[in-house]
Amino acid sequence: MMRHSSCRSAPLFAGWVAAAVIGFAPAAVSAAGFAIFEQGARGMGFAGAFTAQSDPSAIFHNAAGIAFLNGRQAYAGGTLIAPSSTFTGADPFPGSAVTEEADMGVLLPPAAYYTQQLSERLVVGVGWTTPFGLETRWQDPDGFTGRFISEAAHLRSSSLNPTVAYKLEDRLAVGFGLDVRFSTLSLTRRVPFIDPFTQKVVDGASTHLSTGTEMGIGFNVGVLAQPSPALSLGAAYRHKVKVDYGGQATFAPIATGNPELDAQVAADLPLGALPVSTSITFPAVASVGAAYTFGDWTVEADVNWYQWSTFDRVLLLFETRGDLTQALVEDYSNAWQYRLGVERPLTKIWTVRGGLFYDQSPAPAASVSPILPDADRYGLALGASWKRGRFWMDAGSWIVLGESRSTEGQSRDAYDGTYKSHGVTLGVSCGYAF
Repeated sequence: MMRHSSCRSAPLFAGWVAAAVIGFAPAAVSAAGFAIFEQGARGMGFAGAFTAQSDPSAIFHNAAGIAFLNGRQAYAGGTLIAPSSTFTGADPFPGSAVTEEADMGVLLPPAAYYTQQLSERLVVGVGWTTPFGLETRWQDPDGFTGRFISEAAHLRSSSLNPTVAYKLEDRLAVGFGLDVRFSTLSLTRRVPFIDPFTQKVVDGASTHLSTGTEMGIGFNVGVLAQPSPALSLGAAYRHKVKVDYGGQATFAPIATGNPELDAQVAADLPLGALPVSTSITFPAVASVGAAYTFGDWTVEADVNWYQWSTFDRVLLLFETRGDLTQALVEDYSNAWQYRLGVERPLTKIWTVRGGLFYDQSPAPAASVSPILPDADRYGLALGASWKRGRFWMDAGSWIVLGESRSTEGQSRDAYDGTYKSHGVTLGVSCGYAF
């Protein structure tokens, strides 16, 4: 039996929605937290170690990289992300006999870039990327033991990134970009009521929180140096972006089969749509990398830092119901990623590459939930390229394995257990030099 002490839905709803909004910030299978690092298939083949290299996707990885591109180039594609999670419960709730499986479907974040050389030293470009995103669903929503926490959660975040890069010297360039972030979020979950006749918890209603597409603005900078023809050194920084959301929460009663209870539920539910506002601060990201070429081989190693500590508190405002407004603490920590990639051309047409990466999770045990079963992750990358004349095609795939992650009896939702996640990604990007 679910452990809830009140049949009043509105106070319960405030806590659940606030927790859900917090859960949105850190999701995709590719990187700990909610970052999506698959923004170009060639970079994917390097396991994301691409800060010190140059193709149009440098608009995402390191703005200075496009300074070394000639003429006009277009590069676009997408990545299939297939995540999977399982949950094993713990006592006292939901119990050690409980097992659940996620039904997250397949995500397809796109990425597209265009660069144009204006002079020997000046290159401009624009990118459209999906740097953050979340989608979580669990099988059998009617029987899922965590349905009062989340039935389905979605976060969409896209970035329009106009960029300019300039060569200070033949082997030294700097870059700057404007990061215009568009984002929307939604959450669906069940609302529990205690049946006064049986003292059991029943699904009294379903609630849905949704926002419009909101915008925030940040920037990114980078530098790329080539001390020798064989060595490239890169550093990049993307500033945090705050997005303020406005939306509404609606309730739909669920028939329990007991007319008296249904009448009580209808009386307790808020009428109409409740205006809701909140905000998410997407973390800053800093990256350094070194690429070295010897013979036919190119090797790059990167270290990335995510400023998840900006995500420590979320204020959820109900404009017409001040009694429901809450400020919740999440206490995320800054996190590191380590990426290593290698590439070797086989012929003038074919090139192969591969790599490894490790991502730290920013989430403390108390924040791990059905909305985001986050954990440290390891990954293996494989990739290849085919080129003919001015056209080329890149493919990259990641196998991502998450460590088992326990809530350690600290779940803020009183929903304790152990999560295990893994996933596979497949990216394809096509390029053309005009």
